Amino acid sequence: MNPFGLPEPAFSFMGHFINWYTHQVQLYDADSRRPIVVTIPNPDGPEPPDHDPEFDLAMLKAMRILGTHLNNLPPECVAISANETGELLDVYRDITLAGHYFPLAEYGLPPAVAAGTVLRSELTEIRRLSLGVDLVEYADGSRAVFKYTTLRPVALWAELQILARLPQHPHLALLDRIVLDELTASRVVGFTIKYVAGETLDKSESGGLFKLKWLKQLLRTVDDLNLKHGITHQDIARRNLIVDPATDDLVLIDFNVSCRVGTVRQGEKNPEGKWGERDDVKGVLVCVYDIITRDPSLKDTGQPPFYAYMLQQLNEKDFLEPAKWIKHPDVQLDHGVAEFYFVLMDWVRKRRAGRELAHYTEASKHLEWPPPPLQRTVHRAAEERAAGRPILEWQRPLWSKLDPKRRLLATGRYADEEPPAPAAVTNAAGKSSRDDANAGPVPIGGDNPDKTAPGKPPTKIPAVSNGAQPDSAASPAAADHGTGSAELDKGSRKLRPRQATPIKRKKQEGDAFGAATAPKTATDSAPRKRRLKRLN
Repeated sequence: MNPFGLPEPAFSFMGHFINWYTHQVQLYDADSRRPIVVTIPNPDGPEPPDHDPEFDLAMLKAMRILGTHLNNLPPECVAISANETGELLDVYRDITLAGHYFPLAEYGLPPAVAAGTVLRSELTEIRRLSLGVDLVEYADGSRAVFKYTTLRPVALWAELQILARLPQHPHLALLDRIVLDELTASRVVGFTIKYVAGETLDKSESGGLFKLKWLKQLLRTVDDLNLKHGITHQDIARRNLIVDPATDDLVLIDFNVSCRVGTVRQGEKNPEGKWGERDDVKGVLVCVYDIITRDPSLKDTGQPPFYAYMLQQLNEKDFLEPAKWIKHPDVQLDHGVAEFYFVLMDWVRKRRAGRELAHYTEASKHLEWPPPPLQRTVHRAAEERAAGRPILEWQRPLWSKLDPKRRLLATGRYADEEPPAPAAVTNAAGKSSRDDANAGPVPIGGDNPDKTAPGKPPTKIPAVSNGAQPDSAASPAAADHGTGSAELDKGSRKLRPRQATPIKRKKQEGDAFGAATAPKTATDSAPRKRRLKRLN
């Protein structure tokens, strides 16, 4: 069992290079935070025949081989080669790139928000939640979720801007602090959001409860994001919804693929933009259907990219038939399925009939921020070390090899190994950018939220306002879309069961999350002409 609760090591797919004799599969190990290239034999040359299972499953084979040998690899190893049977042949030198992180000043944040900073070396790692997401502890013993990137600083640009500029909202998890590097205390390596000891809805597989008020809260929140602020979340799913046990309210998390309406992706220059046929109305529709029915056709298959479904491959019309809305036996609802269905369909119809924004500037309280700076030249980490130039290190011990008697910092080093930060750097760390009492909750729980540092009671983080007015829990936009209790006063309504037609999937490009596009299977007939596949 790995630290993310999966039975096998969790790797993200980065690329696949095919030459005459080998497959070179580029993977990223979220546990140790290092990229690893796995080289395996390719008996078919650069243009293998279609439907060759060995070729089709090369990525999965590379993942299995790396998972077998990972615990025995030296920490500095970032590439391996193996033979046909998976036996390790060789390890290779460190080719990790030293990323260039943007100075805080280049984000153009409001002064009060920019003042809420913390050094990476001041965070203690508590648990590894997912790729680039850790549960950490501040010096005062309070907990937060730390989100970061070790390879592509530009990937967090839009998410940080959105979380920093949205006003306080009862159903959104927003920015708490900006995390700076400990070398200069001026470059942004990530950010934190508040921690809530709850579970995302995808973790509640047995005895899962879903309330009608949570559905209405979700509809109001999506209206606020889309219509008031011009923001599209693009990833509304069970894994991104959490119930705050302190308030019994639903909270939407994870804005890593969110964008302003009408923006166009520009690759590495600016990855913000829409992913295919994704929009939040369809996202809510499919998500709620999945919550209630747990339709197995939407369930994670265990194959790359390890996500339950790709929203852009689904047709919205396939989820409108009432006959398909059959509650799963393990799901508990506080109202009948019909009430959920009609409230949701009233909202969907009104959103589709209403005027949708063509550009985020049409929203009444739209958000503006500067584009990311041009990517700087990157260097190999080993070359920077050899030249005596400081670089930001990310590699950390595997979870299975941690010393339980020592405190591991977010830097990847134990506290007794961490070099002292210069006085100027230590004094540069700021306060929380949001009021502790009003900060939005965050994902993935199960730990004791009241844990404090040994011998030190938790202290309240001073409040710093970002100057924005909180959104109301009952916004005018939501009131116009049939989400009020009046919808339940129409009398008893029942769904009439009939034979449901299967859900169809569109054939489109891969998902939006930095993981892999699933390898082609024997049923795919398109010839392979590309030798290099990469995801932004």
